[in-house]
Amino acid sequence: MQVPARASDPARRPARRAIPGSIAAGVSDLSVAFEGLANPTRLLIVENLAGTAEMRVSELAELCMVSQPRMSWHLRILRRAEIIRTRRDGREVFCRLDRDAIAQHLRAFVGLVSARPDSSNDAITQSLQPVNEGIS
Repeated sequence: MQVPARASDPARRPARRAIPGSIAAGVSDLSVAFEGLANPTRLLIVENLAGTAEMRVSELAELCMVSQPRMSWHLRILRRAEIIRTRRDGREVFCRLDRDAIAQHLRAFVGLVSARPDSSNDAITQSLQPVNEGIS
């Protein structure tokens, strides 16, 4: 007998979108990305991942001085915000920044706050290309 998925099941929930008719309609809701970064521990996770290609969840938990369950909770929020990606290798889970998605969020934010396109906004948008330094 198959048990139906609950509506609150995060795996079944669609990604949050902008409010219909809002200025950001049709793009991923930036509030989700910013909400993901609105915590000192999650910012520390991002800071630690910025200097490396990827890192084990257990290493991140130790560096951030949080328990493994709490780290998993923070990482789930960062995954939903499209800030990080994870991969499993056996029993180990590895995390890395989703630099392309982060750049996309930044471009969307610059577009949202730009009153009108001009050369200075183009320079900002140009500088938001994905950063792949130190990653092979």
